[in-house]
Amino acid sequence: MTNPLSRRGLLIGGGSIAGAGLLAGCASEKESGGGGSHYRKGDGPQKGKKVIFVVHDKNPFFAPVQRGFEDFGALMGWKTQFIGPPAQDVQKTVELQASALNAKPDGVIFTRIDNSSFDGNIRNALAGGTKVILSNTAGDDYQKFGIGFVGQDFVSAGQVCGRQIAEYAKKRTGRSSGVIVCGNFAPGSSALEQRVQGIKQGIEASNKENGTSYTTEVLVTSTDESKAVSSIDAKYTSRKGGIVGWAMAAFDHQFVATWAKGKNLTGKFGVGGFDLVQPVLDAVKDGAIDFSLGQNPYAQGWIAAALLAEEFDPGYPARYYDTGAEVVNASNIAAVAKREARFS
Repeated sequence: MTNPLSRRGLLIGGGSIAGAGLLAGCASEKESGGGGSHYRKGDGPQKGKKVIFVVHDKNPFFAPVQRGFEDFGALMGWKTQFIGPPAQDVQKTVELQASALNAKPDGVIFTRIDNSSFDGNIRNALAGGTKVILSNTAGDDYQKFGIGFVGQDFVSAGQVCGRQIAEYAKKRTGRSSGVIVCGNFAPGSSALEQRVQGIKQGIEASNKENGTSYTTEVLVTSTDESKAVSSIDAKYTSRKGGIVGWAMAAFDHQFVATWAKGKNLTGKFGVGGFDLVQPVLDAVKDGAIDFSLGQNPYAQGWIAAALLAEEFDPGYPARYYDTGAEVVNASNIAAVAKREARFS
């Protein structure tokens, strides 16, 4: 199936309304500041616009997303709010989106991790004249809404990951065959499913180019460390030494690193995955993780907000913005860790 995120067609937003509600009564509401611009605090060119960002899982990955969103909102003079459940919860996210729309904001930024659960809220927002931008995850068919998306091209990023893990599997084990485990802690998430698809494609391409014959198996992990470590250990035990690499579709390679250290197995196979949360950065520094792919989460806040601002005024329709697949490894970890420290 063609990856819809590789198509960069023109995307069109909706109208706008003003109002009050959820933002006015929430303690986490953030009145915008100057943000280093020539505007005085709260006096940007779109002063008073209310914008709510709703994510599906307020885990540490989203800290830079929130910072980028709030930084841009401060520059514009927006009143901003960034909300989401403490762990991935589709129903709770749907409820939070609905509450956000009841506050009648001028615009919203949503994540959309599957192809149906959030569609009612998106349609309601557009029907009511609220501008909508998707960020981080958009689903396979988001173009049907005519709205913009800021995030990674997940299949392409997975292909990069697949090539990287094949390279490190060979480097770490010296073997030309064996199993590379593709971890997925949220089966059904369009982003992670597409990354796994891309990882498999990247490994297959590397096999053809380098004469290797690595195979893949998908492992359901978890965002909970103990559960993830248990599933990783069970997989390793079941394969009886046949595993040459671990390529995780999100930040759960940090749990592979934890498990490997506890079993004195660090360096016995390739380890890679996605995102630049602190445990991942630390493990890249000490060699327990070989690489991780960044996706510029700050842009997923800042650029998503910028696209929304352009729709407010002067009215430009939003487009797809690919936040890339930055390879972070031993060669650049010091500079990347310094950059990411501001979000810790």
